[in-house]
Amino acid sequence: MAEFMMLICDDEKAREALPESEIAASYAKVGAWWQEQEKKGLIAGNSGRRLQPSRTAKSVRMEAAKAAVMDGPFAETKEVIGGYALVNAPSIDDVVEMLKSWPGLEVVVEVRPVLDG
Repeated sequence: MAEFMMLICDDEKAREALPESEIAASYAKVGAWWQEQEKKGLIAGNSGRRLQPSRTAKSVRMEAAKAAVMDGPFAETKEVIGGYALVNAPSIDDVVEMLKSWPGLEVVVEVRPVLDG
């Protein structure tokens, strides 16, 4: 099996505008889906986490041996990384197939192979 990183991105402002009940219902559906994928051995057990909002982030850019520190995420886009997980699957196509059954709020999930060693 190969190892992949799922980077789960969403629009924080759009999510914050939703009723709390809708967010809670979505997280419940995703939680059940997540456990199902762990039982299948696809999502590595205990490897996934939600992240604090992007406003809590710091980005450090290393240039000419100096560190420039900025508040917030590096990318200035509407969608930011809100969570991640390690996935074990035969191929990236298998991860994509798994993600087609995502039951929660609208997200973008970037899937990348993890380098060995």
